[in-house]
Amino acid sequence: MAVWGSSFAILRGLMSGADATPLLLVAVRMGLATAILVAYLALFRRGDLRALRGALLRDGVFCGALLGFGFVLQTEGLQRTTASRSGFLTGMLVVLVPLLEFVLFRKRPAWPALLGVLLAFAGLTFLSAPWADASQATLLGDWLTVGCALIFAGHIIALGRLSPRHPVMPMLLLQLATIFVVASAAGPLVETQHFSGAPRLWVALVFLALFATLLAFGIQTWAQKVISPVRVALISSLEPVFAALWAAVLIGERLTTREVLGGALIVLGVLVGEASAALRARSQKKA
Repeated sequence: MAVWGSSFAILRGLMSGADATPLLLVAVRMGLATAILVAYLALFRRGDLRALRGALLRDGVFCGALLGFGFVLQTEGLQRTTASRSGFLTGMLVVLVPLLEFVLFRKRPAWPALLGVLLAFAGLTFLSAPWADASQATLLGDWLTVGCALIFAGHIIALGRLSPRHPVMPMLLLQLATIFVVASAAGPLVETQHFSGAPRLWVALVFLALFATLLAFGIQTWAQKVISPVRVALISSLEPVFAALWAAVLIGERLTTREVLGGALIVLGVLVGEASAALRARSQKKA
């Protein structure tokens, strides 16, 4: 979450400097990460490349397609609504994950975990303050971003059920390659694409590809072998907290009292959810 949070400040700096258009940035970032991972596997783990078929291929492409379409909706929504509303609406996945799990699989989250989710959602509301500039937002942008949150929530649930069946590296590769294909195909349809090729752009993209993509998505793919989707959604609610902190450090944005309160509520919610999971695991070991 700390690494993902840094990507917001970096991308905001690139966009303000008009270095590249949003979906082209996503496509180049994912293409670069895919190429690096393919090179690594070809040199050190060729068996993982030979495994890219059958159920693994189907499941990896499915999860990657969810992420890809989520990125497209998030990017397009952000062009039509405010940043604060986009952050709030995307963060709705912390509530949508347990809701979808209940609707699709009749799986109820434990009460402490649900309390953690509600605390994190309240903190997200304070942190993003979607009411502060509602007059600038458009209905279309809001609904596109809600669709993004719904798809991201679906990805967390799907990855939680599918990743335990497959090795991490091939599953990660298929997801990144599929996001690259989706962003590359959708980009020319929705934006007039521009890529400056400036040195600072490539430095930022290498950082994003290595840390905010390969490392972050790799950890998520591995973690969802053992962590429930509700816990992943709860932990992911820390992303806007780190985004705000990195924005303060990297681009000088100041945190208001409201934002500090929101961040504290999110951290409290995560602590409550994680404490309940730890206590439940301890009680199961004793039993």
